[in-house]
Amino acid sequence: MLGIGEFAGLTGLSVKALRHYDEKNVLVPADIDERSAYRRYSEAQVRAGVVIQALRGAGVPLPAVSDAIASGGAERVLVDHRRRVLEQRESEDQAYSTAAGVLRALAVPVNVSERTMPAQPFLGQAIIVSVDDVDAVSNEDANQVFSALFAQLHGSGLGPSGQFWTALRAGDRGTVELVCCWPTFSSVPESACGPESFSGMLPSRTELVATWRPVEGEELPDGSLHPAIVGLFDSIADRDLSLGDVEVRQTVLGQSEDDYTVEVSITVSR
Repeated sequence: MLGIGEFAGLTGLSVKALRHYDEKNVLVPADIDERSAYRRYSEAQVRAGVVIQALRGAGVPLPAVSDAIASGGAERVLVDHRRRVLEQRESEDQAYSTAAGVLRALAVPVNVSERTMPAQPFLGQAIIVSVDDVDAVSNEDANQVFSALFAQLHGSGLGPSGQFWTALRAGDRGTVELVCCWPTFSSVPESACGPESFSGMLPSRTELVATWRPVEGEELPDGSLHPAIVGLFDSIADRDLSLGDVEVRQTVLGQSEDDYTVEVSITVSR
């Protein structure tokens, strides 16, 4: 039999750790003196002690170590732990890459200015999503809506009269509305609207508009608020503007995936 100090010296486990493993039933001493509570280990437990020290040194959680000792499957437990570590590392690497991409995008200068715009009729359709699941709307979802609206306008001869835009605004009962809009030559009669589309009018207004052009080769990570919108709200704060209901409008200028500008605007006065 080996005293706890001797056993600790042989296996590389500390006395404190051995007491903890006893309490957790991972490695129970072969004998405990009834009067002194002194722990003694058998020679046959040395192997288990060395395995525990190796697994814990590799970062294997204690419940898995306990399973390895009970089942004799230390190799399996270590391989499973390695797989989880690699999966976690890949997830952390991806999170780092995404965060770095967001910071690079935010570092690109955003030009903000005011402009006066005339009234603009439009045909629109809203995509309604929960505020807790805004990312559920993809570019493909919006493109399908824009295509359907374009077909309606083209067939009626009412437009479109310019570049489409999206408008983000608060909905009802914990929802957000992503409104897809095409500008039209004139007001759209109800008869020209589809079952889900509607006509509207942007009134004449003064806008605060932010423009952002990506650095060559950079892509904005999915799920991040667009830097142009961030720049727009920076400017709102700098100008100490007090706005009521906020509707952020966004459009993309340019015909190439490698050569485009994002324009974001918000009404500051009418």
